[in-house]
Amino acid sequence: MRITRLALSTCLAIGAVVFIARTATAQDAKADLGKTLFMRRSCSGCHAIGKGGRMAGPDLMGVTARRSNEWLRAWLKSPETMVKTDSTAKQIYNEFQMIKMPNLKLSDEEVDAIIAYLAVAGGGGAPSMPKPKPEAKPRNASKNG
Repeated sequence: MRITRLALSTCLAIGAVVFIARTATAQDAKADLGKTLFMRRSCSGCHAIGKGGRMAGPDLMGVTARRSNEWLRAWLKSPETMVKTDSTAKQIYNEFQMIKMPNLKLSDEEVDAIIAYLAVAGGGGAPSMPKPKPEAKPRNASKNG
């Protein structure tokens, strides 16, 4: 009975390690495809990832931490629609001299791959919701509080 439990526990542990390794490998492959697309579709002509300086489009360092996966998908699938309907997209459009990002007609798989690459290359980790702005302190708040 004890040997059976030990064998079962060992098999479960090995299975978990294999599953995690396969998932990591799949994510790496997706990010690699995203990097290839980022270069071949000339995204790097308008966007940097953490290099500083001003380009035609925003620096994408940490973009997956600032924007949700859904927002990034919608933007990459149809930037022209987002500029018309989304306040954040409008703000970015205006900030970058109204230079339109072209619709690259990306497939869902390509969009997911680019987001995976941006998460890895941009140091943002897994995509998350935009962070709320901090509330302003009341004027009569003490300096120590």
